[in-house]
Amino acid sequence: MLKIQPYSYHNHTVFSDGHNTLEEMVAAAKKIGFTEMGVSDHLIVHKNMKRDVSWPMLRGCDAPHVYNDDFKSILDAYKYHCEHIRRVARKENFKLYVGFEVDYFPYDGWLEEFKWFVSQLDYDYLQTGNHFFCEENCTDIINMTFFKKVCPDTSLYKEYVRRHFEVMRQAVETGMFKFLAHIDYVRKYGPEVYDIDDFAAEKDRIIDALLRTGTAMEISTKGLRKIGDFYPDDKLITKAADKGVTFIVSDDAHKTEELGADFDKAEAVLAKHHITKILKF
Repeated sequence: MLKIQPYSYHNHTVFSDGHNTLEEMVAAAKKIGFTEMGVSDHLIVHKNMKRDVSWPMLRGCDAPHVYNDDFKSILDAYKYHCEHIRRVARKENFKLYVGFEVDYFPYDGWLEEFKWFVSQLDYDYLQTGNHFFCEENCTDIINMTFFKKVCPDTSLYKEYVRRHFEVMRQAVETGMFKFLAHIDYVRKYGPEVYDIDDFAAEKDRIIDALLRTGTAMEISTKGLRKIGDFYPDDKLITKAADKGVTFIVSDDAHKTEELGADFDKAEAVLAKHHITKILKF
């Protein structure tokens, strides 16, 4: 049974790219001993989403409101989702937090539109976790899942990743997000895209922004399922821990069986680094 953290705030349902319904996720959470849970389905809006070269692959998504180019057009869907979570929480007598995992885009006007959008929702928290690379000025984007397929020019990879870290820093500096998810998610694409010793200065700036804003850094056990290691790597955890960053352990569960997965291993990491500052709502 979970010793340190009997909860998770990074979970997905069929509303975005999860495999299980909210009701199924809640039942599974209660079964493993969670005392509460956050539901953080994706919120990804960019004005030029349909110009993304990977758009033909994205538009077939079962949840079309997730990848969109207009906040207003998806407002009703997200309002209903918030209401649904509140209803299930009451029915199951289980503490649920309404959250969203937000891809941050720093082009002119995006932040103002985003703030308006979330002001219309009955939500509890936001986390940021980017899944797109940005062109210069963030005018155009490329979904990271399909990056190598649509961008075979390897000479561009490092510049895209540099911008990726800079966008994460800008997101953290808004102070709007409770935690930063999977900071080095790009590791899954191999060393020709990103190596753990790359972009030390950019990562230092993110850590400093986390400290200034009181934003937590996620230790994600999803990395164990994807690359055999946590997101972030141990060197980055060490640096952030030494500076006093607050952490949060997440499973990034997209299936019921992933809830609380490898939390015992994450707890060992917390103990190794003497981390006691853990985000709890």
